Amino acid sequence: MKFDKLLYIVYNIFINLDNKGDEQNMKIALCDDEFVTVSYYQTYLTQLFQKLDAECSIEIFTDSGKLLAALYNGMKWDIYFLDIDMPLINGLELGKKIRELDPGCYLIYVSIHRECVYDSLAARPFRFLPKDEFQSRIEPCIRDILADCRTESESDFILLENRSILYRYRIDEIIYAQSLDKYIALFLTNGKQTEAIRYRMSDLEETLKPHGFIRVHKSYLVNYRFIQSIAPTGILLDNGKTLPASRSRLEEIKTTFRRLTL
Repeated sequence: MKFDKLLYIVYNIFINLDNKGDEQNMKIALCDDEFVTVSYYQTYLTQLFQKLDAECSIEIFTDSGKLLAALYNGMKWDIYFLDIDMPLINGLELGKKIRELDPGCYLIYVSIHRECVYDSLAARPFRFLPKDEFQSRIEPCIRDILADCRTESESDFILLENRSILYRYRIDEIIYAQSLDKYIALFLTNGKQTEAIRYRMSDLEETLKPHGFIRVHKSYLVNYRFIQSIAPTGILLDNGKTLPASRSRLEEIKTTFRRLTL
């Protein structure tokens, strides 16, 4: 989660008169064109947050266009729940717009369309929950979000020491790492490439694996959030770049990617 988003949540905790002590007040937007469904989510999430000793304020939308309009007017939420099959603007397109306008948010798809899970990755969702498994999967999902928000912000950074120099980078801004002989280079979301750092790829993999990085090739370690597709011909990233994939580990790569995504 981006540091400015964490500050935004903390800010809301202290200014919202309904907050209690140090509890988190998460702003949630629910978007589903079926009013009965979105009302059920609202009730269930309210009860779940109470159970977890946290607070939330929830706004519901049955019109995806109205949610998008609210975003263009400067409204933002900490968590977005989206259906996929909606008129006017479907959830896949809406998710991509939300990610552009609010890059630090938690985006969660709740849909019957399991076949759309790979298409949904373009918006880099936090979770994809099948509708018929909502009750069994939503609590672990919310627990992970709350734990992420409570984590010290410094854990969002990686420190790499090379001889007398210490390098510090945000983990969520690293798209992938490439090994160059005995050195590594990091490729970042701002389009920049770091200087070559003398560091072992195996050590970097051990450090970044808990953060969702996948070793797709002996020379490449990739942040799964930026993977658009996986094929024998290579790993296609959101920025259009294709990285080589190890054929012998292709199924293992796919399995890890599915586990991290679902």
